[in-house]
Amino acid sequence: MTRRSTLEETETDERDAADPARHGSPVSAVVRSFAAVEDIDPVELNTTLQEVVDADALASLARHEGSDWRLEFPLGDHEVVVEGGGTVVVDDRAFPNQF
Repeated sequence: MTRRSTLEETETDERDAADPARHGSPVSAVVRSFAAVEDIDPVELNTTLQEVVDADALASLARHEGSDWRLEFPLGDHEVVVEGGGTVVVDDRAFPNQF
C-alpha cells in the first residue's frame, strides 16, 4: 500500500472540493447516472451538463426544503429527469437515492 504525503492529500482534497462531480450533489448524480447509461467512466463523457442545465440552479433545487419537484431536460440523445427525492432517471432507467 502506498502512502500519500500530506501535501498530496491536501491537493487531492482541494481538487475534490472544486469538482462537483465528485460529491453527492445532484450534478454528480446526473453525471454518474448518465455515464452508467452510456456504460463509460464519468470522466470520459463528451457531453457537458452545463450546456443544457444551470448546475447552480440544480443544486439550489436540491437544497430546497421540500422534495416535491421534478426537473426534466435533454442531455445528448437522452432524456434526464431529476426528482426532489434524490432520484435521477435517464431514459426511464431510475437511479434512486443519488443525492
